[in-house]
Amino acid sequence: MQTERARVSLRAMQDFSLRKGRATPEGTRRFAARFPELPGHFRRPDRLYLSSIGMGTKPGSASGADDLLYRTAVPHALERGVNVFDTALSYRMMSSERALGASLGRAFDEGKVERDEVYVISKGGYLTVDPHSPLIAGDGRRYLVDTYIRSGLVDPEGIANGVHSLDPLFLADQIERSRRNLGLATLDLYCVQEPELQLLTGGPNEFRTLLVGVIETLEEAVARGAIAAYGLSTWSGLLTSHLDRGHLSIVDLFQLALEVGGPDNHLCAVQLPYNLAMCEAQGLKTQIGPEGYGAALETLMDTGTTVFATVPLAQGRAVRGLPEFVREAFPGLRTDAQRCLQFARSAPGVTTALVGMRQTEHVEENLATAEIEPAPPEVIEALFERAREEA
Repeated sequence: MQTERARVSLRAMQDFSLRKGRATPEGTRRFAARFPELPGHFRRPDRLYLSSIGMGTKPGSASGADDLLYRTAVPHALERGVNVFDTALSYRMMSSERALGASLGRAFDEGKVERDEVYVISKGGYLTVDPHSPLIAGDGRRYLVDTYIRSGLVDPEGIANGVHSLDPLFLADQIERSRRNLGLATLDLYCVQEPELQLLTGGPNEFRTLLVGVIETLEEAVARGAIAAYGLSTWSGLLTSHLDRGHLSIVDLFQLALEVGGPDNHLCAVQLPYNLAMCEAQGLKTQIGPEGYGAALETLMDTGTTVFATVPLAQGRAVRGLPEFVREAFPGLRTDAQRCLQFARSAPGVTTALVGMRQTEHVEENLATAEIEPAPPEVIEALFERAREEA
């Protein structure tokens, strides 16, 4: 009975007016062509042209002040050559999605950019309070219980860390909430947040069964036009040894997508942390692939997978006192933040470095990096070699 109520509620949420369209090869190529002065800034891992620096929307509080900052920063980022925007339902308690949606909507209406030129990512997995809901009544816990548990969207036995769920009905519900917050009929990419949490909680057999339901749900969302593709937003899962309990195998994940979604499945992207302080994605051989042991970025290379490097500034830690040999490796850049971004976006296999930007001066500083050609692979490898020597 609860599950049926959840399905009725989900169908009711779908009845709202949304802007149609999605990022297309023609649209993103058109956007990239407007920035010939940014060498190597646009990449094409598959069919779409995506900027090497993308705008993240996680930093800040769920306040009107930060909403205004984002609404100013988004159009500035578009003008400076950003066409990748990353958000999540859980970021600032849905406020980031709403601010991004409002800002992009205005840019579309004013003709500053077309919908098919912009690539929008959202994600789900965390139970999130909606501070604007009349159901909350000042009690966030009650809101979560009433909205997700009592409705049948989430099985309480499947909640990890008290806040994380990958129940298929829950994910379907979250997609609809994100579409409504963003005002978009189709999300270009929808990522499952930190699936490794469920692996740690339930073990490999339960995790595989859960993933089958997740992939089926996401493929259904693609079929109805709610999302164009889906991916995984990971933290430690791809970066730990295959002997660790929380290890995610790239080969196994893509094989499961093939089994469940068929040869035309829509699993096409991965998000993973990569920065000067966390460079395991390139520096540690944590994956077992067709060619033997390899690092995550190496295993994903030439697969057509879009790879997003998250936290390229290591939440500010990486820019505090960079070694001189790192500064020397990236000539032409003025600040350590720019050098950190250059490191992340220059890594072989990385499509886009996603960095939180809610102030126009940060947009200006970060996008100045795109005016410099990405560093060649030998520069990045030399940094790893020097770091090994220093260690």
